[in-house]
Amino acid sequence: MKIANFEIPDEICINNKKLCLNGAAMRSKFFINTYIIALYCEKPIQNEEDAIHSSIPRCLRMIITTPLATPSAVSQNIGNGLKDSMSSSDYKKIQPLLENIKEIIEKTNTGYKDTIDNFYDSDKTFYYYKNDSLLGKTDVEGQILAEAIFDLYLGKKPKDPKIKKTLLGK
Repeated sequence: MKIANFEIPDEICINNKKLCLNGAAMRSKFFINTYIIALYCEKPIQNEEDAIHSSIPRCLRMIITTPLATPSAVSQNIGNGLKDSMSSSDYKKIQPLLENIKEIIEKTNTGYKDTIDNFYDSDKTFYYYKNDSLLGKTDVEGQILAEAIFDLYLGKKPKDPKIKKTLLGK
């Protein structure tokens, strides 16, 4: 599948897990295509509950599609999106984990044409990849961080309801 001249593979392999494309869509802001978001899963997911809370290995892949995406802009966008979508008490729980990811984004110069994989495994570990290279993982609070990130796109109040439907294969 192609979206905006970017190839979206039907399958990816992360941590020796074969994941299949569940759905993909373009995220735009002010008429600028900013990134492609794709949901990959070990088995198909068609509902919000499984997308956020299940132990099914799954990955939200982001492909940055705008040359305007600086590392600072990418990290701020992720941070602001999570902060806006969560209660202040829940946000405080993930804030140290989020700060670590934001620091990684900025140190590794994440930007245009980079691929970010937010992978949650059945062992409740959250992994963060850039261009297929593991940059970090969270064991202890992995489930909380994964649920926050998946909720941002697939929860009751997603960033974009049309993207949610597409990611869930509807």
